Parts: sequence; structure tokens; C-alpha cells
Amino acid sequence: MPAPSLKEAVVARRIMVWKDFVPMSLRFPLILLIIIVYMFSGGVYMSAVSEMSGSLSWINEDIMMAGYASMTGLTIAFPLLFRILFRFPTRELLLFSAGVFIVSDYLCMVCDFLPLIVFLSFISGFFKIVGTFVCWSNIQLKITPKRDFAVFFPFLFTFVLGSVQLANIATGYSIYAFDWKAMHRLTIGAFILIFALVYFCIRRNYRQGPHIPFKGIDYLGGILWSLWLICIIFIFVYGEHYDWLDGEEIQTAIVFAIVLLVMCIQRAATVRHPYISLKTFSQHNMLFIFILFGCMTLMSATATSTQNIFTSAILGFDARHNADLNWGVLIGIAVGTCIFYLSLVRWKWRIKSIVFTGFLSFFLYQVMLYFLIDASTEKYMLYLPLVFKGAGVSLVYTSLTYALAGCVTFIYYFEAMCVIGFIRTSFGAPLNSAILTRMFNHAQQENVAGLGSYIDSMYSMADSFTSVYNEFQRQILMVSLKEVYGYAVIIAIIILLAILASDYRHFIFAQSNQMLKLSQIWRLVRNKVN
Repeated sequence: MPAPSLKEAVVARRIMVWKDFVPMSLRFPLILLIIIVYMFSGGVYMSAVSEMSGSLSWINEDIMMAGYASMTGLTIAFPLLFRILFRFPTRELLLFSAGVFIVSDYLCMVCDFLPLIVFLSFISGFFKIVGTFVCWSNIQLKITPKRDFAVFFPFLFTFVLGSVQLANIATGYSIYAFDWKAMHRLTIGAFILIFALVYFCIRRNYRQGPHIPFKGIDYLGGILWSLWLICIIFIFVYGEHYDWLDGEEIQTAIVFAIVLLVMCIQRAATVRHPYISLKTFSQHNMLFIFILFGCMTLMSATATSTQNIFTSAILGFDARHNADLNWGVLIGIAVGTCIFYLSLVRWKWRIKSIVFTGFLSFFLYQVMLYFLIDASTEKYMLYLPLVFKGAGVSLVYTSLTYALAGCVTFIYYFEAMCVIGFIRTSFGAPLNSAILTRMFNHAQQENVAGLGSYIDSMYSMADSFTSVYNEFQRQILMVSLKEVYGYAVIIAIIILLAILASDYRHFIFAQSNQMLKLSQIWRLVRNKVN
């Protein structure tokens, strides 16, 4: 790889976005602090779904809808990231986004109008990725002067995925100590401090490239794709609540989704600079990577929906104990990114082997949980499988993103990240949660019919109907959960066999896995505008 120029080496060491009085030793940690605080934002916190629904008289699906709207805003922002970076100075971007978070978090805390909450969550997700992208672009040469994605991605996803777990931990602890609004107060206070830090310590009018005006952007296309994603999320989140196709609301949403998708494709095929080019969907290995990310979200869904039923309904964990479990996932994420770095840089593994290792970690998590579903399970027993789950997430997430960077030419890369984000961070989680919820409800109905025949006058606890009913419900839950995890194990085995059977010898890279210089990116963006 070419060595960085002297000027680039100085920039990487000094992080020139800070004013001169900021000590060199603090510049890099302060940027990381800003990134972590930005990752804590998001409008509503899905870890507090039960507390919020009880306080606001909403159903759980309402809070989940707002949470997934935040992830959709994050996803849809990718095609605009470099346009925003070259249009606005760094200081103004960070100040504006911090102000947006302060206002949106406050309104989400005091407002009970659901459409406004969903919209604010979408806006928060959009500016979350904008703010973190600006910060990462200022320190990427500090992390890897050679612009090597094999070094940058493990560092990046350790903080990104780890911050998500830290947010869940902080939310659980704040709910246990105070209430669900405490997390919003904490976030607002943190952003006020970040606003002051940026205002006084970051240079005015500092930008990372020459100015490129906002022209040639397909705003209508971005709005249409956003509405389509929101419709898809609505279908999967509220599907079980409205009884799927038997509900008029779901039927209407499906019609809207079809119409919006046709409009998106038609616009992408006719305008000069579409928000997402149709050529993005035909990039090398796009479909394969999209499917693997879908498999990853399916494996992750058991740890977010099915596992919570086990820990809350069977083991009786409160918000604090459920939050403690995220420490295991956090450790697993750090272990997974370290394994990715070592396997790619030191051990020279192929991407196939790393992806296989990630899904093998998911498989071990599913198997261990299958045998741990019991009323006598202790909390410490759950940490090891959650370490495997965290390692699986970080290994698959990092390796597939690395593969995408090598398969897609840069001009389509951020549009490809947006398309992959459809399944990775937008409707993938609600889709797979809906699948698992449907499986769980079906298993529960069958088990009610099967186990119900054993309740008769000969039952040892028949003198107490309440005791019989409680034990009956507990047994139904445990048997149904085991059945769902059994299906998850079977699916994991099928995925592992499919990866083993796949042929990676013809895995052709469209570009080297090396970050372009910012000046090169500026020229590519400028040429695309013209």
C-alpha cells in the first residue's frame, strides 16, 4: 500500500479539526467520546418498551415502530453522507445535529402524539449517522494511515456495535434507578456538554474538502424510499396485532408498499441522478451479501425477542438484570472484532472462513440457549452464550461490510450500503422478529392443546386452580421457547452448510480494500454532480 504523504501524516497525528489549545493527547479520545454520545441518541429507546407502553398507554408495537423509524433514518442517509460532508463545515454539522438531538429527545420524552414521535425518531436516526460519519472521517487516518479497511472496520464496529449495547445497559440501569424518562434526561445533558465542547473547541469554517453545493440530489426519490421502508416496517411490526392479512390496516399498508416500490423503481430508471441507482442492485455479490445479512438478523432476533420472553416471564428478570446481560454481548463484540483483525491481517483467512466462524458462533449461542431454557437457570449461565452471540454479530457484520467494500465500486458504495441497510438496520429486525413471534405463537397454541389434556383431578396440585394455571403457563412458555430455539438451531445448521457449499474462488473484487484519499472522493462526487 502506498505510504501517506507528509501532510496527511501531520493531519492524522494532529486531527486539525480541533483548535490549537486542545492538547494533542486529548483530541482522539474526545472525538471517540462524541461518537459514543451520538450513538446513544435515537428518539426512543426500544429497551424501555414495556415501561413506555405502560406510562403512555401505548401498545408495544407503537414504541417498536418509532425505534425502527430511527434505524430507517440512519439507513436512508448513506447516499447523502459525502454530499453533506463537502457542503457544510464540520463545526456547523456537529452543532446542528447536537441541537436536533436535544430537541427531539426532549419532545420524545414529553409528547404522546405517536406520528410526531415516529417522525422525530426518523430525523434522529438520520443525524446520528451524519454526526458519527463526520467524526469518523476526521480520525480515520489516525487509526490507519495506510487507509486499510482491515484495520479501520474492526475499530469502527467495536465502537458502533459496542455503543448500542452500552445504550441498552444505560437504559436498563436508568429505568431501574428512576424511570424511562431518565435516559432522555441523561442524553439531553450529554448533548448539551457536547454542544459546548464543539462550540468552543472546534475550528470555525473547517471543512475536509472544497465546497460542493447541494444540486443534483434526488430529494423526492429519498422521500419515496423512506416511505416505502416505513410501510414495510409497519406491516411487520403491526402484522401480528392486526392478524396479518385479515386486518384492513395491513392490507392497506401492503397496497401502499407496492405502489411506493413501483414509484421508486420508475423514478430511479428515469431521473439523471437517482437517489439509489438501479445499477447498485446489480453490483457484484450484492444479492449474496444481502441474503447473508438477512440470515444474520434472523439469528440475532432470537436474542432480542425470544430471549427476553425467557428472562422476563420465566426467570423474572427486571430491567437491571436484563441490562446486565448486555455486558456479555459487549465482550463478545470486542472478541469478534479482534478475531476478524487477526484472521484477516495475521492469519490471512478468506472472508468465507470468517463469515463461517461468525455463523458458527450464532449456532453455539442457539444450542446453548436451547439447553438452558429452564426455570432453574441462573443469570451467570447466560453470559457465555451471549458472548458467542456478540462475537457472531461483530464477525458477520464486519466481514460482510469489508466484502462489500471490495465488491462495489466507490461510486455505488454508499448507495449499496443503503440497500444493504434495508435488511441490516431497517426492516430486517422487524421481519425476523415477526417470523419468530409467529413461530412462537403457533407453538404455544399447539402446546396449549397438547398439555391441556394432562390437567385433571389426578394432578397433584389440583386443589389450587391458581397454582395449576401458573404452572401450566410456565410449562407452556418453556416448551414453546425450546421449540423456537430448536427451529433456530436447524436454520443455523442450514446456513452453515450453505456457506460451506458455496464457491468463493470466483469472489472478484471490484476495487482494493483500501480507503480512497479524501481528494479522490471529492473529485468522484464532483463528477457525479456534473
